[in-house]
Amino acid sequence: MKRRDFLHKLSHASIYPSLLDSINIDDLLIGSNTTLSNTLSRDRILILIKLDGGNDGLNTLMPLDQLSSLNNIRKQVVLPDEKIINLNKNNLGLHPSLSFFKELEIQKRLKIIQSVGYETPNYSHFHSMDIWMTGVEKALTEYSGWLGRYLENQHPNFPNQYPNSNYPDPLALEIGYNSSLLFNGKNSFTSVVCQDPENFFEIINEFDYSYPDTPKGNKLNFLQLISNQSNLYNFQLKDRYNKGYNKFLFPNTSIGRQLSIINKLITGGLNTRIYIAQLGGFDTHSNQVESNDTSQGLHADLLKQLNDSIESLIKNLDDSNNSDRVLLMTFSEFGRTVISNGSNGTDHGTVAPMFFIGNKVNYDVLGYNPNIPNDADWTYEMKMQYDFRQVYYSVIKQWLGGNEDTAENVLFKKFDQLPIIQGKYIDTDGDGVSDDRDLCNTTPLGAMVNTDGCEIFSLPADNYSIQTNGVSCSGKTNGVISISVSNTEHIYNLSIPETEGSYSLNSENDHQLVIDELEIGSYTLNFTVEGQEGYLQTFEIGITEPPALSAKSSVNQKGKTMTVKLSGSDLYYAEVNGDRRSYKLDNFTLQLRPGMNTVKISTPQDCQGVHVEQVFISEQVKHYPNPVQGELNLVIPGEDRETTVAIYNRSGSLIKRYQEQIPFSRIVTINTTGLRTEIYVVKVNGQTVEQTFKMIKR
Repeated sequence: MKRRDFLHKLSHASIYPSLLDSINIDDLLIGSNTTLSNTLSRDRILILIKLDGGNDGLNTLMPLDQLSSLNNIRKQVVLPDEKIINLNKNNLGLHPSLSFFKELEIQKRLKIIQSVGYETPNYSHFHSMDIWMTGVEKALTEYSGWLGRYLENQHPNFPNQYPNSNYPDPLALEIGYNSSLLFNGKNSFTSVVCQDPENFFEIINEFDYSYPDTPKGNKLNFLQLISNQSNLYNFQLKDRYNKGYNKFLFPNTSIGRQLSIINKLITGGLNTRIYIAQLGGFDTHSNQVESNDTSQGLHADLLKQLNDSIESLIKNLDDSNNSDRVLLMTFSEFGRTVISNGSNGTDHGTVAPMFFIGNKVNYDVLGYNPNIPNDADWTYEMKMQYDFRQVYYSVIKQWLGGNEDTAENVLFKKFDQLPIIQGKYIDTDGDGVSDDRDLCNTTPLGAMVNTDGCEIFSLPADNYSIQTNGVSCSGKTNGVISISVSNTEHIYNLSIPETEGSYSLNSENDHQLVIDELEIGSYTLNFTVEGQEGYLQTFEIGITEPPALSAKSSVNQKGKTMTVKLSGSDLYYAEVNGDRRSYKLDNFTLQLRPGMNTVKISTPQDCQGVHVEQVFISEQVKHYPNPVQGELNLVIPGEDRETTVAIYNRSGSLIKRYQEQIPFSRIVTINTTGLRTEIYVVKVNGQTVEQTFKMIKR
């Protein structure tokens, strides 16, 4: 069972290298120029609003040039002509409940994409929503969400070592009670689920156990990781939520409360990049409208909740100067039928419009108005104009900062892009310079560029391999830094101001250096390359006094082993009864002998201390019969020649003690005929035996 499935069954260079014993420069990189390069600073945010149940697109966005047909074939639900809000654009109108959407269109902050769906529509709520969540038309073949895959693409090591100094905030946040398929990655859940940050309580007490390397142990280790990670993230959420504010009140509705939480987290300084909220109730088979006024009813109420909540959110984002970095996107599992039914409602349909809201959207309407026959019946459905995966593909490339490979890897194939974001805000080559300022718009991925977007000489950070023992005891000079480079075509000059030393990495020394006899302190390594003016690569390295040796142990009496979990060094010495061995692991198992064992753990740095334990391993004594009437037989393995057998009553008083020689058969017989009927405690002791059991005397 995969760990993702296991958890699903349970519930649904900023790093300072002196902290490391051995530095892999890859670990010091913040990442590529994507909106998920870190959560330390403000960057773009994507907010998704899921309209659960299948929103009636034709009553949300009306093709005004088709009103004659609509009045004929959906007469029970069609809106009164005079109440439709005319967009004065593309012959389209909005439901009267969406008055703020009209304001957004006037402000050029509304993007409309008509007739979005997928081939071969599925009319099941669950299956169709799974298709939208997974980004795979045959959702039953894929159990990960498209945003979960995107996040794992950007963070291949997640959830291990998250949160960390570059990513203190959650990567994604779901407002509600349950984790959705949308953020289910191939390896783990990538989102944090939050219902009320203000009243957060610790999910489970922090724990740090060592589990065996078995399928069950791996699941327990992963569960421990996720539980502790959830606590850290939720404490962060509570802190940011309490620091946030809402200047403009939100409606006291479910969607209003969800967007209120999101706004408070954003204004409180949370740098989570992706949020999702949801509004349910759109499965309007009946009572979609009121009989005497089709502009009123269930659908009108839902759209008003959506309209008013988004209005509060946008006004708050404008007030806090955050609206430039937010893109809001609505989606539903399908639209409704073109014709109305006999219950003042509509049934499951195919396509529906999608709305995007933000300061940087391309505000042109995308798509043409459908041509609806005047005599359409229940078999007629509007055709798809745009595949929903084109939308996802475009959002990844134009807003989330993913490149062509990222989008294709997440969605499993290429799709034509749709103009969702204005061109001047798009970074086509992913170099961090937007297209409107980029003079070199085809630089290779990962290349270092100047402010004009043109490539300059650079070397990847992982060109440098820097290893250090990282530690030195106080008063000693045994710190060591080892350096090599992978690109040996250049001559490198290295200066370390703290040692007043200058060094070179060239063909004469095979581009390798060892700098030793270093004291405790910080060292700055400045690399330049001969012939490349202006190039400078700097690393901060720390030589510190090592922490005290920390050791935790567990003993397996039956297996005669002791497992130790250590921290403080990358090399350990373990001495068991005088036999010394070295280990480069921080978790290993030692074999013990029967009897008393002395275990000593140490490191190459004597200032870290020594861990000493004495562990008694007992041979496993078997006894029979039990209950006993006459003779009690004790089978004592091993090589002991004599043993002591003591019998105690239930109150702990000694009844009788025997000092017995162990015969060749290893069976010691104790006569119990003199004992009265009772339950006794028997203790067997010897050089390699220390065992207690209960005996029932008949």
